[in-house]
Amino acid sequence: MRIPLFIEFNGRNVLVIGGGGVGTRRAVKFLLAGANVRVLSLEFSNELMHYAEQGKIELMRGDVNNEELLRKSIEWADLVVIATNDPAINERVREVARDLRKFFNDATNAEETEVVVPFESEINGIRIAVTTEGLSGIVARRALDKIMNFLREDEELMNMARVWYAVKSRLKEVVSDVRTRLSLYMELDNDEKFNELARKGLVDEALNYVMRRISSRN
Repeated sequence: MRIPLFIEFNGRNVLVIGGGGVGTRRAVKFLLAGANVRVLSLEFSNELMHYAEQGKIELMRGDVNNEELLRKSIEWADLVVIATNDPAINERVREVARDLRKFFNDATNAEETEVVVPFESEINGIRIAVTTEGLSGIVARRALDKIMNFLREDEELMNMARVWYAVKSRLKEVVSDVRTRLSLYMELDNDEKFNELARKGLVDEALNYVMRRISSRN
């Protein structure tokens, strides 16, 4: 049973095995997340070459069948992405990654992968990630589209997202104790006056209401 997580990859090391289309998409995805990305392959896409020329991605031209090179490369990585069209190579990479206790995303085999890279989107701070874990990427994309369309049409929920973001940001500035903040969140969640302001998207009015509540507690 895989556990869904959002993980910070800024400054982490990501090794991509394979320089074709799939490897390129994975490499760029982690690059944009702030990771240090290396791609090990005998050939590289034009897009990868472009990023390498800009000094944003490191390309390592080498044969994955070279055991010493493969192990040394995987030892460097926090996450290994497998993206070749050779099942034997992919299996060998999985074996070495497991032996070195490195997490791996096998973009070619949903059943064998340890890490799933889902389809994702965001609206007003609400991030949605969808996967069918290999059932069908097309179905996952359509499911994500339906969810995002539903959220866009829910004006009250979108208003609440904006208000809550503003309120939580302010409370973190004025209330240092985490337990006190959590208690306030629960109170506000059950406060009909606050919820009315939130549903209408009245950020300033909601902030003033919350600050008055805090003052009355002191």
